[in-house]
Amino acid sequence: MKDAFLFLSQGPGPSTGYPLLGEDTIGSDPENTICLADETVSPNHARVTFQEGAWTVEDLGSDSGIIFKGKRVNKIVLSNEDTFEIGSFTFLFTEADIPEARDQFFETVTIL
Repeated sequence: MKDAFLFLSQGPGPSTGYPLLGEDTIGSDPENTICLADETVSPNHARVTFQEGAWTVEDLGSDSGIIFKGKRVNKIVLSNEDTFEIGSFTFLFTEADIPEARDQFFETVTIL
């Protein structure tokens, strides 16, 4: 499995990257993996999961939904470089095989 990330941006500012761990949630509730404190985001807005060899994002009954290619969707299978919107936020999905970074991380953890 490749490493997968969501890069989050709002407006012209810099984006923030989040590594995906297998099941991640997005919403305004602080218990979510990705917490977005914004009135355009429902408390439990969406879930990103790895199922049957693919990453998916699905709406959890939110008010504003997930916008993909200009249309509201309930669930989509993500491909590398896909973008989708939740409220006023834009997400970029990226997959990459970066074993060097993973190896360095585990070496650092082992040393500590």
